[in-house]
Amino acid sequence: MPFMHPRLVPTTRRFLGWDTVVGGAAFQALQAALVFQSFGIYVVAWSDEFGWARAAIAAGYAVATVQSGLLGPIHGALLDRFGVRRVMSVGLVVLAAGLLSLSVMTTLPTYYAAMLLTGLGLALSGFLSITTAIVPWFVRRRSTAVSLMSVGISLGGLLVPLVAAAVVGLGWRSMLQLGATIVLAVGLPCITLMRRQPAAYGQEPDGPERPGRPRSMPRRGRAGGPDLTLQQALRTRAFWLLGVGHAAALLVGSAVTVHLIAHLTGSLDYTVQSAAQVIALVTIISAIGQLLGGPIGDRFAIHKVAAIAMVAQAIGLVVLARAGGTSAVVVFALLHGLAWGIRGPLMGSVRADYFGTRHFGAIMGASMTVFMVGDLLGPILAGTLADLLGDYRIGFTVVASIAASASIAFWFATPPAARSGLGAASTPPPGPTPPSAEG
Repeated sequence: MPFMHPRLVPTTRRFLGWDTVVGGAAFQALQAALVFQSFGIYVVAWSDEFGWARAAIAAGYAVATVQSGLLGPIHGALLDRFGVRRVMSVGLVVLAAGLLSLSVMTTLPTYYAAMLLTGLGLALSGFLSITTAIVPWFVRRRSTAVSLMSVGISLGGLLVPLVAAAVVGLGWRSMLQLGATIVLAVGLPCITLMRRQPAAYGQEPDGPERPGRPRSMPRRGRAGGPDLTLQQALRTRAFWLLGVGHAAALLVGSAVTVHLIAHLTGSLDYTVQSAAQVIALVTIISAIGQLLGGPIGDRFAIHKVAAIAMVAQAIGLVVLARAGGTSAVVVFALLHGLAWGIRGPLMGSVRADYFGTRHFGAIMGASMTVFMVGDLLGPILAGTLADLLGDYRIGFTVVASIAASASIAFWFATPPAARSGLGAASTPPPGPTPPSAEG
């Protein structure tokens, strides 16, 4: 039995890993509803009020998201040093301050400054922190757990029509101020659900043993051998191929997130409210994909699942670019939502499978430096082409070609062979230091 401080001995046998999944889903829902999925609404509002170019507005989104990549290694080190709860608590306060700053901005420089602050809060309270908390709790059902956490993104997306109605009825400034209040009122209590180390609570990954089932069942595509350090992971081909594929996937996602509503209102004569309903449809389908993606990722090779999903997204974007009516938009929503929902949550679990969980925060943080390049370029690429050509048709077609190319990177991102034998001699086993109960 691992060493455990007496204060950390649990008083209940209930498995606490699922609490962390619920907490992670709540944070994902907050960010999706208030920023990521609803950002297209603000693109239209700011373009109408200030006359700003779509590429200029998209650059602000890029300013927010690129921080996750630039701060990834530092973020991972902070998680390892201070724990998930402390880092996420700071992130929530910074996010609320960023939304308040956005609500009072009047010029592009103040907009960019507010997005910089918002992006810092999103990073510290977002994907890396949440995934770092969840992956140590699961082995057999790791992909399922991360997928269920990601359902929060879809739940947040379902709230986008309400955000659209509030922006139309109350104004975008009031909606952002309300969003800052919601971040603190909902997010801070959910911090208590975020726990990182099962051993600190006297529990094992996946919960209590069940009669007739071994504690640790092998996962398809999981590399054998010791957990890799960051330096060892950087020397594997899989690290870089996963990074390239993930970057292209986020390029697609960010381009759609920022510009879909503008495309629907500008080229297909949708109202903002009806375009928001398309966002809700995409998120419903994405939720179905997330529920399917967990069991699929636990059963099949994740890198091949991701490759197939990227092909589906490429087809969906071509359909959207050529859309002439509602039927084509629905086809896009089906393909894009399902593929995004299946692939997205698997990106954290595949890295835990390939490189282990001991240094997951540092490895995932370094990975973000690579794949967040796509999150930066997607909105700017689509927005610039739309400003130059008058609509998004060529832009979305170019993004579709990038999605198709990403499928090749994912397909060849096979697990490191026995973790390439990299860490067997150089990485000593962990000593008997007491684990921390703080996330």
